[in-house]
Amino acid sequence: MNSVQNPKVMGAFLIGFALVGGTYVVTNFGQAPAASPTNLTAAASEAPVRLFVPVSDSDADGVEDWQDQFVKAPAVVVSDITEETYTPPTTLTGQMGVSLMEDLLLIKGGGPLAKTEDQAVQNIVDRVESSSALDTLYDVKDVIVVRNNSNETVRAYGNALASIVLTYSDANLDHELLLLQDYVNQPEKVDNSKLLRLAEVYRDYRDNTLITPVPSNFIKSHLDLINVYHAMYMNITAMAEAETDPVVTLVRLKRYEDDTLGLRYAIENIYDAFSTYSSVFAADDPAIFFARFYQFGP
Repeated sequence: MNSVQNPKVMGAFLIGFALVGGTYVVTNFGQAPAASPTNLTAAASEAPVRLFVPVSDSDADGVEDWQDQFVKAPAVVVSDITEETYTPPTTLTGQMGVSLMEDLLLIKGGGPLAKTEDQAVQNIVDRVESSSALDTLYDVKDVIVVRNNSNETVRAYGNALASIVLTYSDANLDHELLLLQDYVNQPEKVDNSKLLRLAEVYRDYRDNTLITPVPSNFIKSHLDLINVYHAMYMNITAMAEAETDPVVTLVRLKRYEDDTLGLRYAIENIYDAFSTYSSVFAADDPAIFFARFYQFGP
């Protein structure tokens, strides 16, 4: 290391030292030096006066009187509370509302992996349709099959089917959709009796056709007729519940058009099955009803 100091560095150091020293002298010029304290004594302020607060326990229960008002406050008695037991809804509309609310709450707590609200609603609709719009189908084990396909047996069978329709029909009832329109458009007059009566008509068609012996050649058309009677009975019964269980009504109305077409086709199929035996029927037989239906419709 070079032992010879740089003259520029030494000059800068001396100038800085002179400036600091000059500033100190100018600042303190004319002031007497401060005297050194010779006797340092700590002075303490006078202690505050403490007041004694007497404590009393007038009832000698171990709790001071001033605390009694906190630990012995009178209980609040609510006399208007009534205990009610939750009753789950019995209608499909009520059950659908509960299920939808449960699903929406699960969505809120499920984070980004949860299904969407639209998916939840669609799932509820699918569940409702699968539980309410699907009917139990009648099959061969539910009917009385005879192996005799003679002309006499077929004629008796055809007349029996037509007699059921003619016997249990009610000419005083309007079309079911007109009855439904009257029902929903008159909220001040809640009367679903005509709809229920029409539902009973289809129920009677179904039940009496079920116990009518069917020749083996007519089993398929016979079962088609029974099942469409049953579907119409379920549809119109649901229409009668429009005020108390509207979801059932809406679900059944979705399939109503298909069922009315099914009714027409079922009766036409019965007519086609009888056409082979047309010669065995007389002009005044009840079974002529099927021919008139085929020609002119309902």
